[in-house]
Amino acid sequence: MKDTIPVHKLHDRSSTGMEMIYFENVKERASLLGAHRDDHYIFIFQEKGESRFMLDFKTLFVDGCAIVYVLPGQVHHNIGNKNASGWFLAIDTLLVNEDYRTVFEQYIIINEPLALDDDDAGKFKQCVQLVYDRFLRIGEPLSRSIAHSLAQSYIGMIAEMYLSQTQFGQKQNTRPIQINSQFRSLLLTSFKTIKSPAEYAEKLNISLTYLNEVVKRLTGFPVSYWIHNEIMLEAKRLLYYTDLTVKEISFELGYSDHTYFSRLFTKFVGKSAGAFRSRYRK
Repeated sequence: MKDTIPVHKLHDRSSTGMEMIYFENVKERASLLGAHRDDHYIFIFQEKGESRFMLDFKTLFVDGCAIVYVLPGQVHHNIGNKNASGWFLAIDTLLVNEDYRTVFEQYIIINEPLALDDDDAGKFKQCVQLVYDRFLRIGEPLSRSIAHSLAQSYIGMIAEMYLSQTQFGQKQNTRPIQINSQFRSLLLTSFKTIKSPAEYAEKLNISLTYLNEVVKRLTGFPVSYWIHNEIMLEAKRLLYYTDLTVKEISFELGYSDHTYFSRLFTKFVGKSAGAFRSRYRK
């Protein structure tokens, strides 16, 4: 019986906090790893070709020159590639600057692939080659620190590029943006234990009315939507990738009344938990 989603840990493969691979002309094939989570960040800079990934029940199609990233904890697997070439970077979360993490984890609602024009592609290629060259020498004196520093610059460029595509990148770091960021950060760590919008507002020391106004204006949805969205996303992961019963999943997500959880799932997802599992696990 499978009662957990596999978690791949970077320290099992690397003692340096990062792993980097150059892939070239990868042909169409299914992933050998299968669906899993990682305890670290993944950044992929595809120079050419085509790639398809499944990321939390959404198919990402990466066409041509583009950047894509995967957050720690997101369930994903590679569906296939067609003559794809580029760079793969896995890096420990502790080595990702907090400001950059804020962009990836709190400002970007859906981490879609980001297409690069020729000018941007040239800049990214120069930077990633520096990182890769130093990574290949990571056992030499000082090379580990240099590789980590160069990787920070590379990740910072990716964060900057993504941020420029959002409304957050067009504004100063205003109070509403700070509040939304704090809410998203709290939600990601507390959705199993805190279910009430009012509790989130209380922990942020603001009124629920103001929190709702800020979150809805910046994201298009109220606080309750994002709470349920995070819960249901984790429920979908557990339904699809484990053999836990609906009752066990309900308890795992902090609901003592599994019938209430079942009704909530049906209302939010549009089908029962059992129907969801049957459809996606054919």
